[in-house]
Amino acid sequence: MWLSGKRLDPTITYTPLPGGDLVLRDEVDYRTRAGAARRVVGTDRYRQDDHRFVWRGRGPLWILRSRWQVERVSADGEVLVITFDRSLVTPAGMDVLGRGTDARPELRTNLDGSGLDADQFSRLTWL
Repeated sequence: MWLSGKRLDPTITYTPLPGGDLVLRDEVDYRTRAGAARRVVGTDRYRQDDHRFVWRGRGPLWILRSRWQVERVSADGEVLVITFDRSLVTPAGMDVLGRGTDARPELRTNLDGSGLDADQFSRLTWL
């Protein structure tokens, strides 16, 4: 989805929602090629039975669902590796997310030992 060139400069924000269960508000902001700002909003609910989150879209995207899980969090809590299953509109894949907006040129070398196997690491596309 982020490699087609249609969506640029994505940022993802997870905000815990109040209540007893682990539920997150999930906001993805990006720009179109024409420069228009866009936002996708959903809710992530953690499922204890399989240790995965289930994302459900909000608004016109309410029909969409996606399952994802945390694969690795760096020791300093600055980098998160998640994998997600195929959905109606996206293929299965992996995201490596960094906290904040700072560039991380050293990230490729620091992911060594991150829990990614050699095949997973070789298939990463760096934006």
